[in-house]
Amino acid sequence: MPERGFKRRLPLAVLTATCVAIVVAVATGAVKPVPGLGLTQAGHWVASPALGLVFLVNGANRSVDAQAAVPDLEPGSDVVQGDTSAYVIGQRRIVEFGKSDLTVSRSVDQPVTGERPFLLETAGGPYLVFREAGRVVRLGDAFTSIDTGGSLGDPVATSDGTVWLQRTGDGKLCRLAKGTDTVGCTVQAARGHTGALTVVGDTPAFVDTTASTLQTVTDTGLGKPLALNASFSAGAQIASADAAGRIAILEPGLRKLYFVDASGLSAGRAPGPPKTIDLSDGQYSRPTASSSAVVLLDLTRNTVVTYSPDGLPRHSMPIPPENGSPKLSRGEDKRVYIEGAQGNHVLVVDPEGTVAQVAVTADKPPVPQPTTVPPTSTTQLPPQRGNGGVRPPSQSRPKPPPPATSPKALAASPPGLPSGLRATLAGTTANVTWGAAAPNGAAVTGYRVSWTPSSGAGAGSAALDGAARSTSIPNLRDGVTYTITVAAENRAGRGAPATARVSPPAGPRPTITISRGKTGTYNETCEAPKCAKIRVVMKGFQPGTRVKVRPWSSDPDYSNEGRGCDIPASGNLTFEAFDFGQVGNQVWVVTDTGVKSNVITWQSG
Repeated sequence: MPERGFKRRLPLAVLTATCVAIVVAVATGAVKPVPGLGLTQAGHWVASPALGLVFLVNGANRSVDAQAAVPDLEPGSDVVQGDTSAYVIGQRRIVEFGKSDLTVSRSVDQPVTGERPFLLETAGGPYLVFREAGRVVRLGDAFTSIDTGGSLGDPVATSDGTVWLQRTGDGKLCRLAKGTDTVGCTVQAARGHTGALTVVGDTPAFVDTTASTLQTVTDTGLGKPLALNASFSAGAQIASADAAGRIAILEPGLRKLYFVDASGLSAGRAPGPPKTIDLSDGQYSRPTASSSAVVLLDLTRNTVVTYSPDGLPRHSMPIPPENGSPKLSRGEDKRVYIEGAQGNHVLVVDPEGTVAQVAVTADKPPVPQPTTVPPTSTTQLPPQRGNGGVRPPSQSRPKPPPPATSPKALAASPPGLPSGLRATLAGTTANVTWGAAAPNGAAVTGYRVSWTPSSGAGAGSAALDGAARSTSIPNLRDGVTYTITVAAENRAGRGAPATARVSPPAGPRPTITISRGKTGTYNETCEAPKCAKIRVVMKGFQPGTRVKVRPWSSDPDYSNEGRGCDIPASGNLTFEAFDFGQVGNQVWVVTDTGVKSNVITWQSG
């Protein structure tokens, strides 16, 4: 007999069978896991509310390997997995089921309502990250809710189970170690800068879109900034992991996709020029990556497109139509999974960028389900088997066939994107308009409008009724870019947001220009004629303020802590400092307020 809940398979090699037996033994507790060993989770679980089932998609074999019944499966549910259990994440509750016996063990209320969490599978997890609420929930034997002290950007994780978080309000970068209940927020990104966390290889890094730099992130601080050789906006969307040493960065407004060189990050080597491709007009998802390919969803044409790390097209495939927006996730197996909003179809992107479709169908019709599961239920629900038993003959008279019925309507899902979002400025007020969102099976009951400044305070949100098509956001600050999102809501949850940006004009921005200054000898490592001061010309700074200026170089051995400068009443300042003599290397300066100078290649005097 095949193991319960799994389809029958042809006999495999003894070695494969032995490996499977070991994994099952660890999962069921017959063999205790080695302390500290984090098993990489294979495959991806998908929820199908219409069938009342969840399915395990095997990305390597492009097949469905298991299914389990989950009662009252909420529309729009997601599934995440840990070592021994998987968890169905709905709008109102979390249902846990065992991966070895495929039976539901408990159901609990969602700890945070009104927000769809970011799902993170990693050793010691999985985790739910509620970005607006600034809260992380670790799932396991005991659910742990962790306050991070502020709203968050998208998290990343490394293979040892360390989770890294970006607090968007104050720019702090926070570390949550595997198995701990508190976050340490000791790393400070440049105040007022925008950017996002990513992982290069297995090294956490921060992409600063204001300074257009890449830095490693450690417990003690940020590493040396490496110039990315391209300029990025506050709205740039950054992949959470690299593809063979390249980080994908999408500029939605410019319709451009950049492939940034990050191969020399650990060695402190300056990146080469990025690869850039132009995209067709339309809306796109945030890019993600398999181990060696970049994956992008073209939401306008409902297509998944993959690229090589150098920006060459590899594969494209239409996404089968379903109500709602498709979901994209990167598994621990470094494959990318795209699932329909109803869970009826799954596309798998392998490590090299090939796309394949996996049909999500039940082995047999699901068994009748109870209408509810109590929050502390211990009732064991029967798993679905690949080959069911034979029903014994009935002793009663044969019943006539039931009358034909019309096909069951698809379950409701969260609404689609509000159409035609537009934000225009009238002084310091943004006037926002949008069209109706697709209801996706349930009437739109409201719209959530949110606005976030690129720096400083001033974020906010408003809840409007389902008939609303416009609103105004007053008192925006000059010179600050605001990201405005509008998301529709119905009884199935909140849909994906449409996004627009506005930037109230500011006065002249401060600038810094550097050049080679007076030649001289500093010490035996910096001697004339190679050695000279750096001449710094600062213009347009706020009078009466103190600004720290620090030099940086493409030479990994160069380090200088910089100096503080008191800005005079004119707002302009010129000085010579920072002895430098690394001929052939690039050099530039950056202020603690985020102003970056021109980059020059040092020449001998």
